[in-house]
Amino acid sequence: MIRGALSPAIIPWRLPRPDADSTEHDYLAALQAIYAYSENPKAHAEQRLGREQKLRRMRTVLGLIGSPQTRFETVLIAGTKGKGSMAALLTSILETAGHRVGRYTQPHLYSHRERIWANGDYISERELVDGLARLQPALSAVEQHADELGPLTTFDVGTALALDYFAHEGIDIAVVEVGVGGANDSTNVLEPLLGLIGPIGLDHAETLGHTIDAIARHKAGIMRSGIEVIVSRQLPEAERALNEAAASVGARLTSLYSDFEWCSPDPVHGRFTFTGSSETIDSIETPLLGPCQRDNGAMAVAGALALRKLGWKISTDQILQGIRELSWPGRFQTAVAEPLTIVDGAHNPAAMRALADTVRECLPGRPISLVIGMSTEKDVVRSLSELAPFVREVIATRARHVRACEPERLVHAAGELGLPARAIQDPAEAVACAWDRQPPDGVTLIAGSLFLAGDVLEWLWRRSYEPATISGR
Repeated sequence: MIRGALSPAIIPWRLPRPDADSTEHDYLAALQAIYAYSENPKAHAEQRLGREQKLRRMRTVLGLIGSPQTRFETVLIAGTKGKGSMAALLTSILETAGHRVGRYTQPHLYSHRERIWANGDYISERELVDGLARLQPALSAVEQHADELGPLTTFDVGTALALDYFAHEGIDIAVVEVGVGGANDSTNVLEPLLGLIGPIGLDHAETLGHTIDAIARHKAGIMRSGIEVIVSRQLPEAERALNEAAASVGARLTSLYSDFEWCSPDPVHGRFTFTGSSETIDSIETPLLGPCQRDNGAMAVAGALALRKLGWKISTDQILQGIRELSWPGRFQTAVAEPLTIVDGAHNPAAMRALADTVRECLPGRPISLVIGMSTEKDVVRSLSELAPFVREVIATRARHVRACEPERLVHAAGELGLPARAIQDPAEAVACAWDRQPPDGVTLIAGSLFLAGDVLEWLWRRSYEPATISGR
């Protein structure tokens, strides 16, 4: 019997409906307008001006709409991997504690609405349309000065939209994921009361530099004099750069495995214990699997305790509940129980290394078919090499995103690593092929890009998922 023809046992998740399924013309037009800011190719000089003037450009836009970022507090989260998970965990803790919270993350899986969350729900289609309309006069004014300020980007517009929406929703605090880097990122116009920095690796080298030291110094740009910055485990050169940057600006560093840690008899499943300088919290449970997610969980707990020291009311029970009740799809997510199918957004060597650790712990000895699709700018050989010891075959595919690389490049990379591989352009067909070939104890693992994770989850949603829990406002 062909597995790909069976009805898969899909496990529900909570996301807005896919953008492709929206019937709201105004919403789809608004998305098209947002994406248009980054669609047209730009000359090198224009790109350089855009980078150099990014913060000035963002401050100008925000000033023209009344400086919404001054009406709430902010936590900034930077790093190469784990940013989204830390943001989601800390948001869940703060909401459980009764605070009005905004969350800004990127990219999304299959709905742009996923990027903006406030007061317990995603931004609605109508709210996004209205928010862009409020921004339009300011955006038009800034575009008229593009020769001085540089061209607006999709990320600039999305960030301004999110901050304006947060102010309109009356949030108390925003948990904001930094885009690329930190020092010269659109989000760095914010003045955080707390910073978190996840593990730093080689990624976005064309923008941030080709060494860990250079990239770490960009990430350190979120530091401010007098604030606490909580740092996850780092490579020695990143740790050194972050320490030097903190000393130069007067930030206080608190580091995982130096100032706090987690421990558990099982590094993947079950409960774990957080131990800090002033508090120990037992019996922490998270739905996110793997050692790296325990690190992220410990970072979120440390963040919550730091906010408590600043006067935010957060009890230990609320920390436990917030972590336990988190919903964060696309991160080692068991999307299908039969045939067992796991979706993960790992997209660079550092994230693939963390995924490999989770596979080693969670799926020991299981035959794994890897369905992989990556972006053109990523180091595909180094990324794939992290998973190679655990994979029996590779099925290379291509997400719909414009930056997705051709499957043949991934097939070539697999060949260099001695892995049997084939190319199937369509992600749904690639997954169905993996199911057809999956032995009873096998696993289909989808990884390489959050864009690919989104394409697969969207296909599963459409195939047989009727989500009573989806927010379709």
